[in-house]
Formats: sequence, C-alpha cells, structure tokens
Amino acid sequence: MIKTQVLVIGSGPGGYTAAFRAADLGKEVVLVENHDNLGGVCLNVGCIPSKSLLHTAQVINEAKSANQLGINFASPKIDIKGVRKNKENTVNKLTGGIKALAKARKVKVLTGYAKFLSTNQAKLEGTDDIIEFEHCVIAAGSRV
Repeated sequence: MIKTQVLVIGSGPGGYTAAFRAADLGKEVVLVENHDNLGGVCLNVGCIPSKSLLHTAQVINEAKSANQLGINFASPKIDIKGVRKNKENTVNKLTGGIKALAKARKVKVLTGYAKFLSTNQAKLEGTDDIIEFEHCVIAAGSRV
C-alpha cells in the first residue's frame, strides 16, 4: 500500500504543475503517468517536437533569404537522421528537466494506469500497487 496526501494522474502541463505545486505546499505527492516520459502529449509527440522541426525549416528559409543581406549560402543538405536526432534531444532535455524537478520536490513518479477502487484508493493496473490518497487531481488529458 502506497499512502500519499495527493495523487496526480497524468503528467502533462496540468498534471506536473499540480504535482509540483502540491509538493511546494508541503504535501506528499504521487504522480502516475502511463507513458515512459513525463510531460504529456504536447511535450513528447505534439507541440514541442513539431516546433523543433519548424525551427529547422525556419533556419533553412533564413539562410536562403540571407542573400538579400549580401550573404550567400550553398544549398542546404538535409540530414534527416540529424534532424530527427535534434528533435529527440530537445524532447529528452525537456522531459529530463521535468523528471529532475519531480525528484527535487520528492514527487514519487509511478508508470502505469491508475484505476479507482474507491473515493480514496486507486490501483496501478498490472501491479499489486494500491495508492491510498486524501486528494486526487485527474489531469489525464483527453482523447478524440
């Protein structure tokens, strides 16, 4: 049995900020995330990876338009593996930052799906772990 004051389900922007705020207020916090990395969809596969790729495209466009400033570059040679690696490094750096912040605040992070057993207990599916809590924040996002 894992006992905590606050259970937070989901580690996206709503979940990790709720977990960190509760920890900052002196609460014992357990954060449950069903993916391997913290940060939710936006950080792992949505907003941030796409922004990384858009930045790469912007750099190419700026290099092409630099001739207006009297600066000429050769045509770019795109290394798609390098572009993907840069995107992955960006995501890993940010998810690692969230993980480090959780550790610094002593937020216990568990990987899996939380299923409610009662108004103050949840089970981590696929394990024998039962989490008993006083308060719960459900920040699991949505699916279409």
